[in-house]
Amino acid sequence: MSKPSVFSITVILFSVLLLVVFILSLLLGSTRISLSDAVSSGGVDRIILLSIRLPRALAAGLAGIAFALSGLLVQSATRNDLASPNIIGMNSGAGFAVLVFLSFFPMHFRLLPLAAFAGGLLAVSLVFLISSLVGRIDSSGSLILAGIAVNALFNAFISTLSSLNPDVLSSYSSFSVGGFSAVQSSQLVVPGVLIILSSVIAFFMTGRMNMIKLGDEITSAMGYRPLRIKIALTSLSALLAACAVTFSGLLGFVGLVTPHLASLMSGGESRKTMILSMITGPLLVMIADLLARTLIMPSELPAGVFMAILGVPFFIFLLIRRSKRW
Repeated sequence: MSKPSVFSITVILFSVLLLVVFILSLLLGSTRISLSDAVSSGGVDRIILLSIRLPRALAAGLAGIAFALSGLLVQSATRNDLASPNIIGMNSGAGFAVLVFLSFFPMHFRLLPLAAFAGGLLAVSLVFLISSLVGRIDSSGSLILAGIAVNALFNAFISTLSSLNPDVLSSYSSFSVGGFSAVQSSQLVVPGVLIILSSVIAFFMTGRMNMIKLGDEITSAMGYRPLRIKIALTSLSALLAACAVTFSGLLGFVGLVTPHLASLMSGGESRKTMILSMITGPLLVMIADLLARTLIMPSELPAGVFMAILGVPFFIFLLIRRSKRW
């Protein structure tokens, strides 16, 4: 009987850790809940568990999967390990589209993922266009600078719109940082289904992701069109990020940190990296959300604050490592 591989053991350990954190997310908060009491006796504890804690934990998990895979896909498409949904403008573009949609079509909230997808795709298209004009799309410098510019543009639009129409987003600061304090189960149905379907599609594209790592010339020589692969990966990345933005706000750095951690543990093979990203992404977001609502009880902080505390130093580390290569 063969021994389990290191990868299999890693997947099992992180899966168990994810399950533990998920259970803790249900039980811990300003009101501590006993799972046995909530199931057996019902009452207020059961209402809190099913109406507040469970949707919040599921939202954190779905957002973690979506942003992690979005980051992995866009990094593969651009062959740039500094690319992520929040850095190249996907999040802010999707967020702006969500606010515009809520301003003019508030009754059709189920179409929010479609509007967010259009905004995210518009933002990343602008980034690629600017980057191609000043350098190359897979050049770290031009891509990051273009992303910063597009982010600033859409964030300015978001601030302007929320100022002109304060009823659209009463808690703009929380939305801009990212968090799950006001998530309801009804918000998760359509984005959740799209995230799951997109994840399945992404899993079947791992072969193409491995291929484009070899470069455009080799990919073309093998009978594939690299541009089509990159467009497909980028579009899928924008859809995943857009779906998450509709209920998590502009949660950042998940798509930057998670693919690097997963790649480090998997050895860089795309399918293994994707599997680990789908576990470590929700794990990181759930931990951030758990810390956000337990450290200063009964008050709480947005989960995005803790992701930024982790993500900003990590981004600086990647920039320093890149500069040494240059």
